[in-house]
Amino acid sequence: MTRRKLLIALITVLTLALTAVVTDIATGFITGDRTQAPSAAPRPGGPPAAAPTAAAPEAGNTGGAGGTPVTGETPAAFVAPDEKARYVGTSDDGRFTIAVVVWATRAIAHVTDGAADEAWLSGTAGGSALLLTGEDGEAVFHGTVKDGSLTGTASRGSWKAAFTLPAVEAPAGLYRAAGQVGQERVTLGLIVRPDGSQTGIQWTGGTPRPAPGWDLDGSTVTFGGTELRVEAVAPDDV
Repeated sequence: MTRRKLLIALITVLTLALTAVVTDIATGFITGDRTQAPSAAPRPGGPPAAAPTAAAPEAGNTGGAGGTPVTGETPAAFVAPDEKARYVGTSDDGRFTIAVVVWATRAIAHVTDGAADEAWLSGTAGGSALLLTGEDGEAVFHGTVKDGSLTGTASRGSWKAAFTLPAVEAPAGLYRAAGQVGQERVTLGLIVRPDGSQTGIQWTGGTPRPAPGWDLDGSTVTFGGTELRVEAVAPDDV
């Protein structure tokens, strides 16, 4: 074979390999069609949007593995744009609730005990594997999708948790709320399980506490008499 023919053959092989990788990244996590409309509200992290006319009532914490189920119809727009899959479940030791949301090339995971310990992680999605990290560099999340479930480990500092999370549909998933309440900035991370029960942590002035419950009939959570808008987590939130 001449040098010219050998070069042409090599270029052809590399082109086919690159095409396969791009296709795998774009489609590896698709688990089904999402029929709900994307949220038109601004992403959490800033002051909440104007509250809807029907306010969510203030409720006690529903955190932990035994949270009280919350019933109600799913609000119309609780899936972020380009979402491909979401997984929610409990760690093997029962200590943590874990939620993962996957888009075309991005993923976010949230691990929380519903009281004071949590980790937010983000990274790139591709094929059947996830490798996510936290902003502090301590939290690490490894996951592999197989037969419709996400299996792996999450760790931060002194703890490490193994998990197998089933694929779920909205309203189960991962949500955030943030806003100014009086002189304090309040942020909440909320995980909704498939049965409607919830868990999460509310941060006020750097102090964690169990997050208040969220009425799934509405789109706000009430804290200190102020309504904070609850929104599905989006790719750039973490």
